[in-house]
Amino acid sequence: MPKTRTEAKKKRSAFQRFILGSMIPLSCIGALHFFKVALAASATLPIKARLVRAIEVTVSTSLNFGTLAMTQDRGGHARMDPGANRLIVDNNSSLSLAGGVPQAGRLIIKGAAHPISISIEDSVVNLTNGVTSVSVNDFNFIREGAGNKVTVTPSVDDQVFTVAVGATLVTKPKQASGSYVGTTRIFANFQ
Repeated sequence: MPKTRTEAKKKRSAFQRFILGSMIPLSCIGALHFFKVALAASATLPIKARLVRAIEVTVSTSLNFGTLAMTQDRGGHARMDPGANRLIVDNNSSLSLAGGVPQAGRLIIKGAAHPISISIEDSVVNLTNGVTSVSVNDFNFIREGAGNKVTVTPSVDDQVFTVAVGATLVTKPKQASGSYVGTTRIFANFQ
């Protein structure tokens, strides 16, 4: 018990300061809670999807070098120009066209109006007659010198298009006669 009135007043004043000091932090916590609730917000997230036609690749014409006559002492080259759809034989008289209808390969691509990368699996394909082989290399899409990987973009109005495929047939000296066949895969992917 306080001895004097002054001491009692001082004690009460200290108690009031304690209560007030405790209330300020409590009121700050209450105010922070209020601001937290007041600062909460929401938004609506738009979600979109665009569906396009999957790419389809079909072969409409095989790459065909026709029937070639060859000399036995030299190797030769026969190049199919895909843009001109024309066979060009080397100028050293080792090969000449002897029949058949040489044709550039033709692929039909169906897709969407997005860039499509077209490529070939093998840079060299060996055709075989069951005993020996002849090589085909230097593949070109669309035109001579375009390379074995191209990117095309179909128009919005025409999403079906044809891609020509050319290459070079290389024979060796003493190449065996016969019908040579082989295959390779073509890839078409959206970019």
